[in-house]
Amino acid sequence: MSRQSSEVFIDGAASKSQSRRILGATSLAHLFHDGATDMHYLLFAIWQQQFGLSLAQVGLLKMLFSGAMSALQIPAGELGRVAGEKKVLIGGTLLLTAAIFCYGFATTLPVLMGLIVLGGVGASVQHPLSSSYISQSFPRLQARLALSTYNFFGDVGKAIIPSALSALLLITVWGHSVQLIAVAGLLIAGCLSGLLSSEKRVPKTMAPRPSASDDTAPQTADAGAPLFTETQRKRAFASLCTIGSLDNATRTGTLTFLPFLLASKGAAATQVGFALTVIFIGGALGKLVCGALAPRLGILKTVAVSEIVTAGIILALTQIPLPAIYLLLVPLGIALNGTSSVLYGTVGELAKPRQQTRAFAVFYTASLGCGAVMPLVYGLLGDRLGISHTLIVIAILLLCILPLLLPLKVITAQHHSPAG
Repeated sequence: MSRQSSEVFIDGAASKSQSRRILGATSLAHLFHDGATDMHYLLFAIWQQQFGLSLAQVGLLKMLFSGAMSALQIPAGELGRVAGEKKVLIGGTLLLTAAIFCYGFATTLPVLMGLIVLGGVGASVQHPLSSSYISQSFPRLQARLALSTYNFFGDVGKAIIPSALSALLLITVWGHSVQLIAVAGLLIAGCLSGLLSSEKRVPKTMAPRPSASDDTAPQTADAGAPLFTETQRKRAFASLCTIGSLDNATRTGTLTFLPFLLASKGAAATQVGFALTVIFIGGALGKLVCGALAPRLGILKTVAVSEIVTAGIILALTQIPLPAIYLLLVPLGIALNGTSSVLYGTVGELAKPRQQTRAFAVFYTASLGCGAVMPLVYGLLGDRLGISHTLIVIAILLLCILPLLLPLKVITAQHHSPAG
């Protein structure tokens, strides 16, 4: 934890004001970073035509961005702790903005690849540092709601920025369009500079840190009833990481190659942009839908239903004509994006009290890393099998999640038992 975290607010009014500024700033950062990241799905289809790329090369471009972003999550957090979260968050936003601005000048594939890596490096700072700002700026009971608000704005960005790029493509070329998006990023970096303070403080109402003994104590529903053994916990956590990896690989694979399926059915670039926007809007709804279903159906049933629906819709998209596809885009977005919010909450339930940060780091490294590598694998399959058969493979692999839910059954049943 950074040295500032030991400080306290002097008065409640000041802490409330500063917390609101921090939430506003981190939500803006999330909006731009997530929107700019998912904007690439539209750009991949454009670059495929301009540079004559194979599907494997498209997958490689996705791997370069996502790989740089996922590999530097933990280092970015450490750099923020040493150099200051505000400086690193603004610096990363500016680096992502600069990379996007320079996309328009890329005339060769190697240059574009280098810029994509720089963009991924810039995007790597946002999640760990924004989460750190929020968790250290709100009391424990308010932090969950603040993080939910922050996550929601990430989905808003996924809807706004790709749709803005799609609209700009109607009036100008793609190079000028991304440069206008970069201008918005520059403005957001300026907002971060004004809203964020260099010193973060923890409200006095925050609960005390668990004692060292909590690190080795069994998790219990009450003083004397252990919920699960250490072996069960490790097995369940490994299963959860595998589920998260397959889920994220499906999301990145589907969003990377769905534009090519739409293009093969006659969709223009602006129609592809509209389709992605609709999916991202559905994704924002998905977190609300799955969040509402989880308490009713239970975590395992909610994940199972969402993954089965996702696989079914992906399979349907390969068989139906373009006009019918548009009818399935919102349900696809809901199912495709909603599962992640359920999985994210389960990480905290399986982690030991003093290992929450490490558990989330491992989970995100696994899921984002798989999401970075698999588009390249799917691209190689696409060049051999065709885009429709590749999406069928993606859907089938997603169903492999179902047996992986079994190790979680005892854990979640005990964790949500009346004794808990």
